[in-house]
Amino acid sequence: MSATLDLFKQLIGVDVTDTSKDDILNHYLKKARSNIIGYCNIESLPIDYDEVIVDYAVYLFKNKDSVGLMQKQEGERSASYEPGIPQSIRLALPLPRIKVGN
Repeated sequence: MSATLDLFKQLIGVDVTDTSKDDILNHYLKKARSNIIGYCNIESLPIDYDEVIVDYAVYLFKNKDSVGLMQKQEGERSASYEPGIPQSIRLALPLPRIKVGN
């Protein structure tokens, strides 16, 4: 089992020995890595950023029902959602590379 998957499980409250959700959790880890690589405009992400990938995977997992929402209101309660990668996670990433020309 990978250390990133173990950390992900611990952060969302799943027992590390429980493998019943591994496929779903690995999906969120891959999605987080892919989104971050696309955001940074790089080919791969150094292993030093694995914990940031886990943080973003936790964010994606916990907010899976609100993907695409900008605002939500239920009665007197309202919530605003940050589009894309949250700033707290963006600040932990390398600066995006700018592509010039073709």
